[in-house]
Amino acid sequence: MVGIALSLAMPAPAWAGQPGESTNGWKTESAAAPAADDDTVVLDDSPGPAKKKSGSGKKKAAKAQPREAMIKAQVDKAEAERAPLQDQAQQLSDAGNLEGAVGLLAGGAEALRDPVLHLAAADARQKLARKRSADQAKAEWEASLRHIDRADALLAANSGGAVDGIRVNPDDLETMHAWSTELRTAADGALPDLVRRTNPVRRNARGELIAGSIFLAGGLAALGVMGGGIYLSKSADRELPKAGDNPEYLAPLEAQKKQGDTMTAAGAVAGVLGVALGVTLVALGATDFKKARQEQLSRVRVAPAVSPTFGGMFLSARF
Repeated sequence: MVGIALSLAMPAPAWAGQPGESTNGWKTESAAAPAADDDTVVLDDSPGPAKKKSGSGKKKAAKAQPREAMIKAQVDKAEAERAPLQDQAQQLSDAGNLEGAVGLLAGGAEALRDPVLHLAAADARQKLARKRSADQAKAEWEASLRHIDRADALLAANSGGAVDGIRVNPDDLETMHAWSTELRTAADGALPDLVRRTNPVRRNARGELIAGSIFLAGGLAALGVMGGGIYLSKSADRELPKAGDNPEYLAPLEAQKKQGDTMTAAGAVAGVLGVALGVTLVALGATDFKKARQEQLSRVRVAPAVSPTFGGMFLSARF
């Protein structure tokens, strides 16, 4: 009775269900709270793209870090492989055995496919070429160019992206290219003169001219002897009638005539042969020099040069 009276006198609490309403409304509110929480999460995640970009950058950095480590490992390995060869080559060079140093560097460069060793071998060959004769020097300079070409190809592969092909620190590539250019310039400056000097046609021409000049000079001298013999012989012929039967004058005049005849005969033979051979060799030498000159001029090449950015003619020549 008291309870009924109190219920009729006091208002119902806010959470109590009213007639006709669902009895689990708080659960709905409870469910709404997570929804609000979800909304809060959405609001917190509104700068989501920026966070995703930041995460992507971290992933790229995480990927880049191993590649840098791989490159460093490759460079360290290459340096460790070439260092003993460089030290041994330097010891051989200091001991005066430059040929041994060249062989060591060249063999190591081919075995390890190392551009630094190829450039070192080219440098050593150029130093050796400066101490050799023309033929040997020409061979050494040409070999140095082959090392330079090989080094340039390996340096191009070094910067091509494949980690396995890296043997030089990418930061040192510019220095390596500068070294290659310096060595190539030295070779290009030394080879043309050696090519001229070792050209077999030019060499034959020089020998023919020298020999021809000697024979020609000898032939002319022999003709001079022949002229002297003729003079002595004729002088004796003029004096013999005056000597009569006097042996004091007759014997010397006869000896003079005999000497003149001998000189005339020997001078004639030697003079004719010498002049003939001299003229022939000089003519052959001049012809060979002309041929060598034509061969040099034939090395001039003209070709069109076209690219997306320019067009023109490419001229190459060796003198």
